[in-house]
Amino acid sequence: MPLAVTPRPDGAHTWSGTDVVLGAAARDERVEIADRCLCLRVVLDGGTVTGVVVKDLTTGAERDIAARAVVVAADALRTPQLLHASGVRPAALGRYLNDQPQIVHAVRLPDEVVAAHRAVTGRTRDEDGAIVPQSGVSWVPYTDAQPFHGQVMQLDASPVPLADGAGTEPGAVVGLGWFCAKDVNADDRVEFTDGATDAYGLPDMRIHYRYTDDDLATIEEAKKAVTEAGAALGIPLGDAPVLLPAGSSLHYQGTTRMGPVDDGTSVCDSHSRVWGTRGLWVAGNNVIPTATACNPTLTSVALAVRGARALLAHLAPATGRTPVSPA
Repeated sequence: MPLAVTPRPDGAHTWSGTDVVLGAAARDERVEIADRCLCLRVVLDGGTVTGVVVKDLTTGAERDIAARAVVVAADALRTPQLLHASGVRPAALGRYLNDQPQIVHAVRLPDEVVAAHRAVTGRTRDEDGAIVPQSGVSWVPYTDAQPFHGQVMQLDASPVPLADGAGTEPGAVVGLGWFCAKDVNADDRVEFTDGATDAYGLPDMRIHYRYTDDDLATIEEAKKAVTEAGAALGIPLGDAPVLLPAGSSLHYQGTTRMGPVDDGTSVCDSHSRVWGTRGLWVAGNNVIPTATACNPTLTSVALAVRGARALLAHLAPATGRTPVSPA
């Protein structure tokens, strides 16, 4: 899902795709983007990375790619899967799987509010997908008293389309999503099976995940909070807020978590370097070691920048460049 918008000369905004996010890097001659390819494993010589094995999904051919360093950023389920397939199996691999229990609710704004919005903007949503600046997301912050984070989203600003047959114009419906912080637990994990494989030939996975009593209490408090917020905005759609199935937030975290020391409770150090394996980095939401209650993108980007500095320092002797401090 794109997480950026581009302003147009007429004041409207459109969602930006990967080409905008990557910018000039996508056209750099030193960058090769290999689409329709699958990384099968990281290649090691002793405890040092030497490259990866990649399969072309169009031809079925496998290719060895030599590398002085490898960064695995394949989400919080497939990153530990690839490390497991490569024989990199620290004790914490796949453990501490964390997500954000998500409660959703929706309301329809009163007719007079919808009319006022239309009068100010002169439009709702264009056929080409543009949104008006007055639409967007309002944030309800996490607090110690209320350990959840709220998003109040006018749905014409969402890249997720309204359901067919909704029977109401875009801009009239407000979606409310409350995300709870969850207890971090080593038993919440993705487990891999060596004797069975998935559709891609990688170790099959099984998810172990449960809510603690504290989690369930937080979820009930979040339901009350989102009900109150919805009542303040408009007319509820549906009988009550709904707790989505575990994992629905898509904010999986923790399965290659970072830590200060190699004590069996983390997979990488605070610079995203995998313990005991020279030249191997991990990146993504999976390195976040603590519970969060909001979209983790900025946290992941900040940790990726920190890891990239350490990666440059690792590569500097071979390039002759001045090392970059990973601090």
